[in-house]
Amino acid sequence: MATPKSPFVRRLCWLAAIWTGSVLALAAVAFAIRSVLL
Repeated sequence: MATPKSPFVRRLCWLAAIWTGSVLALAAVAFAIRSVLL
């Protein structure tokens, strides 16, 4: 499958990547805090 080159689709991919990274970072921070507190 060829990746579309339209700016809208690329922006959507960037937003999805950033959102996924933020969720993973928040989960890692929450896990670290919980492991420290417990």
